[in-house]
Amino acid sequence: MLNIVKVRLYPNEEQKTILEKTFGSVRFVYNQMLDKKIKAYEKDKTSISCFSLIKELPKMKKSAFEWLKEVDSTALQQSIKNMDKAYQGFFKLKRGYPKFKSRHHSRYSYQTTTAQMKDKKLFLAKIGLIEIRGFREFDGELKTVTVSKEAKQYHASLLFDDEKEFKKPKHNGKKVGIDVGVALFATLSNGKTFKPLKLDRVIKKMKKAQKSLSRKKRGSNNRTKAKQKLQKAHLKIANKRKDFLHKLSNEITSENQTIVIEKLKIKNMTKSAIGTVENPKKSSGKRGLNRVITQQSWGLFFEMLKYKAKRKGGEVIEVNPQFTSQKCSCCGHISKENRRTQSKFKCVKCNFRLNADLNASLNILNTVGHMEKAS
Repeated sequence: MLNIVKVRLYPNEEQKTILEKTFGSVRFVYNQMLDKKIKAYEKDKTSISCFSLIKELPKMKKSAFEWLKEVDSTALQQSIKNMDKAYQGFFKLKRGYPKFKSRHHSRYSYQTTTAQMKDKKLFLAKIGLIEIRGFREFDGELKTVTVSKEAKQYHASLLFDDEKEFKKPKHNGKKVGIDVGVALFATLSNGKTFKPLKLDRVIKKMKKAQKSLSRKKRGSNNRTKAKQKLQKAHLKIANKRKDFLHKLSNEITSENQTIVIEKLKIKNMTKSAIGTVENPKKSSGKRGLNRVITQQSWGLFFEMLKYKAKRKGGEVIEVNPQFTSQKCSCCGHISKENRRTQSKFKCVKCNFRLNADLNASLNILNTVGHMEKAS
């Protein structure tokens, strides 16, 4: 079974220089080879194979691009493979050519297959041993390592195969339905509720950094510093969100065998709404709701639930979200009037009362029971 461990790297100044050269070289090779593929296709509709492009690397190192010898050769080869994989989407999905990589991007990365762990340090070709933090011992073969830099921080994602099979399904019999929302991040059918992560302070700092960046002159050193501050703020928000979602998904998957969630179309839910002349504030209200939904990261939460449940021998079932908030979990009556407010639910038919989010989570769970009876 494949697993990933992400660690923080602490390279010295000399190692940082080589890392920067590697990021630049990988980007250069990616753009050069992409340009060749595009020109070949536009000229006579031919496609240059990935293997043929990789064979050109030794020739490049003997020509004007001799500086490519200073970096890990497997990183350059992997860059071409990644470009070729992205290029295939041009034919399969008809979505246009891949974009060329820019040196002004906020995150740089490269992949290598020659990295090794030695004495709790990471060995990278052409760089040597690098101090790391956050490392957890693992058994198995190290496949690939992705080295990245974001907001002046270096990380490495270690992909390894522990040679273990997925766990057999557990039989504790516990089932839980989950309703995600705005006021409460998640409400479980067993009565547990989880408040959303508070990001007000870090978001305020991020907005301040954005305003500061907008006032700086393009090309100046002050703009570069302001940009790094903004990148650091964004990284902090992302780290906080991932930490919250990892802990929550781990708790839920550890306690329950079957987890039932709604199959939400989040992209459709966060589409912008255009206001009218009579109601110009409609769009601003929708923007606020869209912002909250994207900050909650429901999609990432569902993905974490799926892979963690699979690893622990459980399962995640997706159900149709239609009428889950309007349906009475007691008698099954569906009506818009059932949901009085954001938090209050009262059935107009049987007078059943319950918290609206809890009622929705029970409906989500009960949907699985109806599916099983139907089958």
